[in-house]
Amino acid sequence: MKAATTLASTSIKNYSPPPTPQAFVSIVVPTLNEAPNICRQAQALSQLPNAEIIFADGGSGDGTANAIDSLLPELPNVHVLQTPCGRARQMNAGARHAQGEWLIFLHADTALPKDSFGAFITRVKESPQINSGAFTFRVDHAHWSYRYLEFYVGLRCKFLKLPFGDQALFIKRRFFEELGGYRDDFPLMEDMELVQRLNKQAGFVILPAPVFTSPRRYENDGFFKRGLGNIYLQLLYRCGVHPRELAKKYYPRNAEVVG
Repeated sequence: MKAATTLASTSIKNYSPPPTPQAFVSIVVPTLNEAPNICRQAQALSQLPNAEIIFADGGSGDGTANAIDSLLPELPNVHVLQTPCGRARQMNAGARHAQGEWLIFLHADTALPKDSFGAFITRVKESPQINSGAFTFRVDHAHWSYRYLEFYVGLRCKFLKLPFGDQALFIKRRFFEELGGYRDDFPLMEDMELVQRLNKQAGFVILPAPVFTSPRRYENDGFFKRGLGNIYLQLLYRCGVHPRELAKKYYPRNAEVVG
């Protein structure tokens, strides 16, 4: 299969000892300034069986990488590497160091419950035709407005087969490599672009098992402003606007991410 894109070479620093070879799943978590929550995320993920956890940090200025480093002696299946900033670049870098048969790309503010992880393991082992997919979208908040958001995302996934990165995309590692990984030149919409390529292949599924995303971005920006803004950017992308231009709107104060 001809690769649509190429996993760009990335300068890696301070990478911890190689992940354990017996891991069936490699969970790649891109991070940028996540110090307040990252230790809790690392400790929770480290409890998942047959998994290695790779945090790919994009140069956090708040001590995120150091916070993870401090946990490494007690969490042997957790690893951290430093990469150039950009979620696609970070996830590609994590994937290059992964040892698992499967990759799960998990956002730093998304929780992957043990039951959902177990459902994933069972499904992919029982269904060898599956090559990739995503979990069901849920928001970790009780307000009714988030049930509406979940309903909308559910419809999008059902009829358009278009989950986004906050649904923890998963893919067989060798299949990911054959496809060429994420587009390094996409500072935004990298998940949408990858899913569009995956949809052209066989074996893509959306599991009924949920992952729970933090509502923090909606709370910071306002629910309707954030929701409508996301739809607006998606429409611009579909109209041909390059994600580099879209990222200037999405990350107006973070030129490093855009670049």
